[in-house]
Amino acid sequence: MKIIKVLTIAAFSMMILIPVATFRFAPHISSEIDNRMLMENPFSKEVSGDSEADLTDNIENYVNDRIGFRDEMILGYTLLNDRLFQKMVHPSYLYGKDGYVFGSGLTTPTYQYSDYHETFADMIKAVQDYCNERDIPFLFVLNPAKPAVLTEHIPAGIHYDRDWVEKFLAALDKRKVRYLDNTVTLRAETQEGKVVFNQKYDANHWNDLGAFYGTNAILSEVKHDFPNVQLNQLEQLDVSSRLEVSLPVSQFPIHEEVPVIQVPTGDITSAKTDLFKDELQLDPTYHTFGYYQNRSKMNKETPKVLMFQGSYMNNFGHKYLANALGEYISVHDYQNILNFPYYYNIFKPDMVIFEVAEYTFSNTYFQYDKMKQLDFNPVLSSIHHTGSSTTKQTLPANQLSIDKGEALTKISWKTDASHQYVWLTLDEEVYDMEKTDDGYVATLPTESLPEHPKIEIVSQDGQDIVWYQ
Repeated sequence: MKIIKVLTIAAFSMMILIPVATFRFAPHISSEIDNRMLMENPFSKEVSGDSEADLTDNIENYVNDRIGFRDEMILGYTLLNDRLFQKMVHPSYLYGKDGYVFGSGLTTPTYQYSDYHETFADMIKAVQDYCNERDIPFLFVLNPAKPAVLTEHIPAGIHYDRDWVEKFLAALDKRKVRYLDNTVTLRAETQEGKVVFNQKYDANHWNDLGAFYGTNAILSEVKHDFPNVQLNQLEQLDVSSRLEVSLPVSQFPIHEEVPVIQVPTGDITSAKTDLFKDELQLDPTYHTFGYYQNRSKMNKETPKVLMFQGSYMNNFGHKYLANALGEYISVHDYQNILNFPYYYNIFKPDMVIFEVAEYTFSNTYFQYDKMKQLDFNPVLSSIHHTGSSTTKQTLPANQLSIDKGEALTKISWKTDASHQYVWLTLDEEVYDMEKTDDGYVATLPTESLPEHPKIEIVSQDGQDIVWYQ
């Protein structure tokens, strides 16, 4: 009996001491089990510098995150609940009906329509107006969350209210915004028996087949403006499947065949991606960028499209557009779209597309205050006909600087003056200038800069226009 007690004490001691002995002290550790960074040392500068942080809570979170075998314990607890109670306790997922898996808290939020959505609609209208004033077609694309298409499989007890989407689309109609709601597209394909969202794997996005149909719907809209654009044909692509044995960024086991579609890439080059990405201004959190050129179609009447897009397109959709367009430039839309003229002036596209998923309407992705403050430059030619007083001045040499990079060149005007709008003209090509701490700057491709450029700066303050040569 004494031996049993000793062994029991030893076993419990080992259970306590081993996790402590394997405590993970290294900084900046990510956890695959719940797809996040673990809590940093509460006494480190990056944590202790937060004046609003509670030290006791930080210590508790640090110990909970860094204790040895944390991921194994979470996985064991998750599997135990799944096997015994058919209950999903994973922090990123939840079970729906009929074995379907949905994103926990991400794809099933309950939004209340608010001024945020009205401001979002105003922002889209501002981008469309900017394009239309420059004779560039614009399209807004709304991609649905998984529950919007597979509503009958939503978990019991989840109140998935999508009424705000209808109000938002009505707001776009009121503003005469051109848009595509891919909810209609994917619901129609689902009713035809197509599996456009996986049952389990990747609970937050469409699958490869969904991306095929969704991007073809986008290309159908592009075709209205550029008739030579051809839709992708499924029979011309390599369609297969792949067995997935765990949920993404998780060790939760599944057994599901998911569609895989290979698109021919022989004529497609992305060489310009790395060239521009090193110098392009992108939000540090949302920095996905791609520049695709389809050499077999660049000499035909196929457009150069600048597309602001999220994870739906970044994961699967981009390859279909690269296959169909002459040039396709993708910018991670979150926050970056709020600096729209910067990208437009660099790439000078033939068409602009702005795509979002329905669950990204929040400050995390599109900051409300910045949307409220948007004030894009009007087209310069419209200012010339206002009857404004115009004066021309010679710009001192020390006020103008040219910073030439491999991909991008910045032309800066150093001035204390503040103007409502400022433009730079370079051999008759017009670029918007944006305000900086010590003046204004325009960014353009280095390849567009002539050896001996003729630069003029036009500024407007109210109805007064000043021309600097």
